[in-house]
Amino acid sequence: MHASAAVGWLLAALTGLTGLYCLVRLRRPGTPRAQRRLDASEALKGLGMAAMAVPYGSARVVPVPVWVVLFGGAAAWSLVEGLRPGGHRGHHLYHAVGHLAMVYMALAMAGVGAGTTVGAGTTVGAGTMAGMAAPSGVPLLTGVLLVFFGCYVVVGGVRLVGAAPSGATAVPGGGTGGGSVVRRLLGAPELPDACRMVLGMGMFAMLLSM
Repeated sequence: MHASAAVGWLLAALTGLTGLYCLVRLRRPGTPRAQRRLDASEALKGLGMAAMAVPYGSARVVPVPVWVVLFGGAAAWSLVEGLRPGGHRGHHLYHAVGHLAMVYMALAMAGVGAGTTVGAGTTVGAGTMAGMAAPSGVPLLTGVLLVFFGCYVVVGGVRLVGAAPSGATAVPGGGTGGGSVVRRLLGAPELPDACRMVLGMGMFAMLLSM
C-alpha cells in the first residue's frame, strides 16, 4: 500500500481506539444482546484494522490464513445476522462488507514481495501498509469498495450532523442523563454511529493506499 509510516501509525491509533471503545461497551450492564453483537463486530474490525495498519507490525507477523479465517468467519456471521428479521439488519450487512474488505486487503498484502525499498536506504517488510510500495489488489474491486465506504461515511456524517441535540443522554440500564461521565459516554446513542463512520473512514484510507 502507498502509505507512509506516519499515516500507518495515525490509522492504527484511530481505528485501535475506536475498537477499544467498542470493546469496553460490551461490559456495560443491561446492554441488549443485539447491541452487544454489533459492539463485538465493530471491536473486532477496529482492532484488526489497527493491527493491519501498524507499520512493520502485526500484519506481517500474523499469517494470511489467520486473517482470512478470522474475518471470513466474521463476515459470514454478520451476513447471517443481517438476513435475520428484526433490528440492526443494515448494520450487520455493512459489517459483513467491512469484514470481507479486511479479507481482501490481507490477500492483497500477501501478493507483495518480502521487502520493498521506500526511501533512502529504508527497507520495509511486506504485509504492512507502509510496505505496499507497488499497486496491489484488483483495481475494479478496490474502486467499488472505495465508493461504498466513501458513500457510507458521507451519509453517516450528514446523519450525525443533522441529528437533533438531546438534553438528556441515555445511559446503560435504561436511565437518561444520570451517572458518571464514563457511563454517559458509553451510553451515548450517537456514538455507535460515530464509531461506524470512523471505521468507515479508516477503511476508505486503507483501500485508497492500495
